[in-house]
Amino acid sequence: MKQHLKALALVLVIGALSVWAFDRYFMTRMEQSPTTISSVEKMETEGAPNFTAKSLDGQSFELHGLKGKVVILNFWASWCGPCVEEVPSLIKLVNEFKGDVQLIAVSGDSNEQDIHVFLKSFPELKGANIKIVYDQDRSLMKMFEVTRLPESLVLDKNSKLVKKLVGSIDWHTKDSVEYVKTLLQAK
Repeated sequence: MKQHLKALALVLVIGALSVWAFDRYFMTRMEQSPTTISSVEKMETEGAPNFTAKSLDGQSFELHGLKGKVVILNFWASWCGPCVEEVPSLIKLVNEFKGDVQLIAVSGDSNEQDIHVFLKSFPELKGANIKIVYDQDRSLMKMFEVTRLPESLVLDKNSKLVKKLVGSIDWHTKDSVEYVKTLLQAK
């Protein structure tokens, strides 16, 4: 009987600690949530914040310089399995639109060499409508409040946020192609 009481006490202690840990995590997330929601709403109504970056090929560009195109701002890293998984379909989607869709692939890798090794597996990422950016100081990830990888922002032709996607998806489906077509046809 004593062992049953000990086991019950242990289960209760573990349960109480689990509830406490969940509550701490949940409450912390709830406290951060309004900022994230307001920044998402701001990007939907006012547009994504502008930034200047240099792609790995040495070319500088501005986000707002891409107005008139649908832009996919994809945050990833070479060590991220789900990020690697979605690359082929992302490339297919961008290539489907022959210049009307621009991919900005922002890497959160620890060093630039890891990106170059990764690009050997995906030479198609060096396409004309794809810009690879090494976010060495994580400033772009902070600017767009990226919380996990992969995370993508789909911007319309006016740089306004139309979709925020967290996690890996198949980018080249009939529905996604149709969706991008509607974005390109919009004023």
